Amino acid sequence: MSMRWTLPLLVALAACSAPQEPKAPAFTEVDPCTLLASGDAGQMNGSPTRTDRSCDFPFDSLTVRLTLLSAKYADESQKLLSDGGYGGVVGDRPLTRKCVDSSSEVTCDAVLEVKDGQVIGLKVLQRNHDLNLVGQVTQGLAAKALERLPK
Repeated sequence: MSMRWTLPLLVALAACSAPQEPKAPAFTEVDPCTLLASGDAGQMNGSPTRTDRSCDFPFDSLTVRLTLLSAKYADESQKLLSDGGYGGVVGDRPLTRKCVDSSSEVTCDAVLEVKDGQVIGLKVLQRNHDLNLVGQVTQGLAAKALERLPK
């Protein structure tokens, strides 16, 4: 083998044998039950329950369903906006939420864009009459979930 091939071959072999960084799971492989934890909205009463791409979290005073959606944020956001929701921002990511009060319970639905085609959906249910307070809790939970997503 000539010398002009030896160096490139050694470099290529070294690159192949170098330890590889573990790759972060793809958005579709992330376990939604890893994105919220006890203390995010009070203590948890029991364990989160996973169903496909969703997870139900039983906190002290509220319940949360977090869903990872492969969808366009604009489409998911429009569903909430057309029904009285409004937009906001979590970090530098757009969020849309809509909260309603019915018989001493507030339900907030929210969607947060992770990247193009990747959305975190939240449904928060709490015994309360303060739409704004539950909306702020919902936005805080969206921020926690976004922060915990693998980069």
